[in-house]
Amino acid sequence: MPGHPIMTDGPYTRSILRTLNVAFDGNLGGKAIVDLGCLEGGFTVEFARAGFDAHGIDARKLNIEKCEYVAERLHLPNLHFVQDDVRNVEKHGPFDAVFCAGLLYHLDEPAAFLRTLARVTRRVLILQTHYSTVDLPGGDNLVAGNYGLSPMTVHEGNEGRWYPEFEDGEHVDEVEKLVAASWGNHRSFWMERWHLIQCLRDAGFAPVYEQFDWLSDVVNDPYIREHDRSFFVAYRGIEPGELAS
Repeated sequence: MPGHPIMTDGPYTRSILRTLNVAFDGNLGGKAIVDLGCLEGGFTVEFARAGFDAHGIDARKLNIEKCEYVAERLHLPNLHFVQDDVRNVEKHGPFDAVFCAGLLYHLDEPAAFLRTLARVTRRVLILQTHYSTVDLPGGDNLVAGNYGLSPMTVHEGNEGRWYPEFEDGEHVDEVEKLVAASWGNHRSFWMERWHLIQCLRDAGFAPVYEQFDWLSDVVNDPYIREHDRSFFVAYRGIEPGELAS
């Protein structure tokens, strides 16, 4: 994209790879990772270049065609793409690492999906997602207003807000063209931030923490506050003392 670094050099990509190197003590070769809702496959490619057995899943034929175009020209034997609904990820796993960026907030049952991810994650989940926040005292929630979110409600036992993806009953051919929208549901549920974190814990992830080093200036970069969107890291099967060893 004009004016932007190539993906390999971008601060977000570098942050993700640093996080994965910590999770696997620098031993990425042969580890399996899945990129959920992989779009054109950019991150999947970076994972393959880093040594992972990298799998990209996307529901849209248009996106997968772009992925296959890239794969045919890079000739990376550890780069794989499949067209499928990410809700079916258990058919393709398990995986040592799961990369779920820009996807959870496109689902209508995110808590159930986090439980699915817990079943397919051997080591670490990287989750980059929008969430909902409560209204500030005496004022409207600006993020909710900017995204057209519903008032705070309860769904799957968790607080959050509904986000309209497209009109209910939209023809599948039109939905196919909305390459960055949901698939199979016309509205999505953005869990409230603390309910989201609790869902990760209830699903069996621990430790769970927020990652900040993709921001060059944590104090002055307003991205998280303006979009209610963060980068979480969640581990599976970690016993006290293991990471220290």
